[in-house]
Amino acid sequence: MKDTENKIKEFVKKVEDRTNDALDDSLMDEDAKGENFNVDYTDIVKNSTKARMSKLPWLISIFLILIIAIILCLMFFRNNPKTLFTQTVDGMFSYLENNIDENVYDVIDGNVSFDYNIKSDDSVLNALNGISWNIDYVKDNSSSQVYADVKANSGSSSTPVILYSDGSNTYFSLQSYSDKYIKTNSNPLSYFIGGSDVEIILKGVNQAIDRAVSDEKIYGSKEDLDGVKAYKMTLVIDSKNRDRIAEAFVNTLKANDELTSVLASMRNVSSDDIRTSIENYLPKIKESLNRHDKLDVSLYIDNQTNDFIKMDMISELGNINLTNKDDNKYIYSVSNNDKRSLVNGEFSFSVNDSKTKYMVDYSYKETLDGKVMTEGNISLKYTSKKAGSFKENEIIDSIKNNEMSEIEKLDVYAKLFSDPIFGKVLPMIEKMV
Repeated sequence: MKDTENKIKEFVKKVEDRTNDALDDSLMDEDAKGENFNVDYTDIVKNSTKARMSKLPWLISIFLILIIAIILCLMFFRNNPKTLFTQTVDGMFSYLENNIDENVYDVIDGNVSFDYNIKSDDSVLNALNGISWNIDYVKDNSSSQVYADVKANSGSSSTPVILYSDGSNTYFSLQSYSDKYIKTNSNPLSYFIGGSDVEIILKGVNQAIDRAVSDEKIYGSKEDLDGVKAYKMTLVIDSKNRDRIAEAFVNTLKANDELTSVLASMRNVSSDDIRTSIENYLPKIKESLNRHDKLDVSLYIDNQTNDFIKMDMISELGNINLTNKDDNKYIYSVSNNDKRSLVNGEFSFSVNDSKTKYMVDYSYKETLDGKVMTEGNISLKYTSKKAGSFKENEIIDSIKNNEMSEIEKLDVYAKLFSDPIFGKVLPMIEKMV
């Protein structure tokens, strides 16, 4: 019995010894058994100076590769014709937006003066020559009230007109003939919008143009324009993409809630009505592009500074050209091959630093088969500033409570046609309407 127990103990010992040997072989090879494992833990987790230096070239290489990749990407997008095209368009709109006074004041006091000279074979247009207009106005932005004192001058003649809008109705008085006021059936002074509204409209149109060209191919090439090294970007509109461009432009305008809201306020209608009106223009835009068959829209910028140089729109129907002259002066021309007509001239735009004074000068000449049909120039000056208060309440009450009867209106309208100034203006209005 005792001998049997000894044999069992010897068997168990042999099994344990073989198991330990197997574990030693799996956890450590023979070479590793001889290594010194008296290592400080900080030597494992902390790289030596030599180890860190050995990694430095790799880190520098990776850093340089990233820098080169970023530079190449920036160069690609900077020199990409489509990017340059949209940047140029955005820059032109930004220039206008940045020079607009948002008119955030509660009450604005402003003046508009308008002078022009016209020479034309058209007797109606020619009759308007030499009439100048001066408008002093006050606008209450919170209530949409507008009061304007209008003076039309022609030589020794002057015709004063008072205009007032309470936000819903417009009244006017021809003080030369009556001190009473005529209430109009519409509210034309509702179109008297502020600078912030103009910014929204400009941004909306800018976004629509960008979206319309975003999926289109833009071709780029280097050009020499009178010794100036330029870069030319061209968008080709033809049967392959004209519908897509028109739809993208119109749909972007429709989807702009701020834009439709401003236009709705101007027209005194709902935003849905504005969206419907915009949608109704889509077939007209498509028809217009279809008549051109192929239209090349080219923008030229300075190859060094990216400054705008000129724009060309060319088709078999005619050309439109706009060239940056200098000091915010531009030369333009519009030719119509079917009518054999050419309209050209120049205009300039300037604004003071405080954005309270704007000046626009515009010249115009129309020729038909080389013969001058109409020519003239227009000067527009606009100023605005913060005002302390709107007109006195008694003046407003007097306007509302001093309306003309229908018989009095007919009498004034009859006298208007004999007025030395409005006798010339009314036929022009009838012609336009």
